Amino acid sequence: MARRMRTALLAVGLVLSTGGVALAAPVATLKQFRVPTPNSQPRAITNGSDGNRWFTEGTDFTGAPAKIARITPAGAITEFAPTADDGCNFCIITDIAQGPGGVLYLTSNDPALMRFDTATTSFLAPIQMPNSSALGGTVAVSATDAWITDFNNDVVWRLRLADGQFTSFPVTDPGDVAVDAAGNAWFTQPGDVNAPGTSAIGRIDAATGAVTRTTTTVAPRSVAVAADGQVWFTARFTPQAVGRLNPSTGAVTLFPLTDVGPAGIAASLDGGVWFTQETKGNAARITNDGVITEGKAVKGSGPFEITVAPDGSPWYTLMSANKVATLQLR
Repeated sequence: MARRMRTALLAVGLVLSTGGVALAAPVATLKQFRVPTPNSQPRAITNGSDGNRWFTEGTDFTGAPAKIARITPAGAITEFAPTADDGCNFCIITDIAQGPGGVLYLTSNDPALMRFDTATTSFLAPIQMPNSSALGGTVAVSATDAWITDFNNDVVWRLRLADGQFTSFPVTDPGDVAVDAAGNAWFTQPGDVNAPGTSAIGRIDAATGAVTRTTTTVAPRSVAVAADGQVWFTARFTPQAVGRLNPSTGAVTLFPLTDVGPAGIAASLDGGVWFTQETKGNAARITNDGVITEGKAVKGSGPFEITVAPDGSPWYTLMSANKVATLQLR
């Protein structure tokens, strides 16, 4: 089901009328912080249990060294580089997620799950993946498990944190992964929109291990579970959209977009979500009714992944601009 959207712009005192509805935009300030390492292409970002945001650096496109970095609420950035002993043998770090006990979990193109202690600011011993050809795509962590997509082997891995045991779930072309309040894993399968049935949102039941899929008419990329339990996702390539899956009914609602490049997505505290618009150069918020509120656009900045701080402010990486940005709501 497709829904018509209403769009407002985040600006001081601005009120727009669209579709006969007057929308008062919240007050927000765009702040950008340059990453110390040149051309680092900051990519994944997460909330840390220490009150800071943590993000990844380095891709195969720039040759920048693999690092993770901490950015404080004031914008101070400190970088940390893993070694081969930490599980990174000239690796490319693909994702980062906060786990219990102050430990960050990192995936890369090496067959090891890296770990970093935010309290001691040091890398812990890595956890070797059970398959030497495993390529970690994205990671999501609950109180008991880490879930890892492995597109090289067409599986989603479950790591039980208590005993380090892995379980694999066959999933063709897994993309992103997120966990809900019950610990269940939700994943995307971009597939091919021209091949019906290949594009889907999937769920792995944490209690039974049952895998279920809900097919979509778009190619879902990133996924997030909102505070109300709704599962949201972006579709980066044509047809572009932001979508919502109702876990209770299986109904999928699509909010079509045009030439904005929806990429990362993250839940906000009010039940809605924020997402990045890679082509347009900004971040935007969408409500359950499909009302979109956009932040200031920075052309050519390449917004990518996004997280929402406890105060409700979205933080996101700007891959092309080599910066991290935030919209500070008031």
